[in-house]
Amino acid sequence: MDQCLSQTAVARPRWIARAARAIALVAAGIRAGLSRAAMNRRVLHRLSTLSARELKDIGLTPQDVADACGSGVFDAIDLLNGRRDERRSARGATRHW
Repeated sequence: MDQCLSQTAVARPRWIARAARAIALVAAGIRAGLSRAAMNRRVLHRLSTLSARELKDIGLTPQDVADACGSGVFDAIDLLNGRRDERRSARGATRHW
């Protein structure tokens, strides 16, 4: 009988530790997503203040910024990077960093 009690007492902390790790991972994912969203908002705000000429210098257009600000865009930075890269490859000026 003492064996049964000691086995369940040991099993409970392992289960709790696994659950705590799982919760911590989910919380870290949420925190990272919120940080990414905040960064996207800051970048889009800054890009929206640039002139068409300044945007052209970095390979974007005002319409690209407007599209990235639109609803339904999950990650605006990825959208803008993709558009810039498409233009570069169309010109044949792709750089590998």
